[in-house]
Amino acid sequence: MSRAPKSRKAFKISDSLNRRLNTYAQVASAAGVSVLALAGASEAKVIYTQTHQVTHTGFPLYIDLNHDGIKDFIVRTSFYQGSSGLEVGLSAAGYRNADNRVAGGRFSTGSGYFVSAAYALPAGARIGPKANFSVPFPFMAVELFEGPGSTYSDLGAWVGEGNGVRDRYLGFKFVILGEVHYGWARFSVTLGHERQFDDVSGTLTGYAYETVPGKPVIAGQTSGPDVVTVPETLGGLALGRR
Repeated sequence: MSRAPKSRKAFKISDSLNRRLNTYAQVASAAGVSVLALAGASEAKVIYTQTHQVTHTGFPLYIDLNHDGIKDFIVRTSFYQGSSGLEVGLSAAGYRNADNRVAGGRFSTGSGYFVSAAYALPAGARIGPKANFSVPFPFMAVELFEGPGSTYSDLGAWVGEGNGVRDRYLGFKFVILGEVHYGWARFSVTLGHERQFDDVSGTLTGYAYETVPGKPVIAGQTSGPDVVTVPETLGGLALGRR
């Protein structure tokens, strides 16, 4: 005599897990990859996007870290000429959400003034709750010319020894569905000191974020069992080429 099969209890997915699965599905769909193809990478928690974008005056560069169609951060060059002189700069900030912040702090200019500047983090830096995200609109690098025949002065962690830096990292804190996540963007910055547009230029070569809310991410981590890499073509779409 055969026995009737026992009924199975329904398994309820937590809201947190459901959001993470939705995130993987969004990334996979945008990249043209099936959800089944990500099954083998189910343990991965860091989504890394390859890209190559250069900043230009008048054309802000937007970063959508998790590819949900919402721009999370903006990086832009500035060019201002007034009676007091000329200023050319590069800055980064959260976009449209006051809780989206760039890691940075307040620094003295040496003349009694304090400015808000973004950190130029090295590879391996830990970006998480203990980082400083207290300044709302930090700049990366600025060239200052006080008059027509004056020499220049540079400000910011991204100026290096005066010629810029290579492969340093912006630290990000941003919000997905009401929960805080952490990420980074890799930039190289150059300074020309020629009193012209794009004198201070940034090149974005990749960015990543941690899918687990509140968990720190390591700047520059692009490989390992916890990393999923998104194709460069998707990175271009995410930066506003739609």
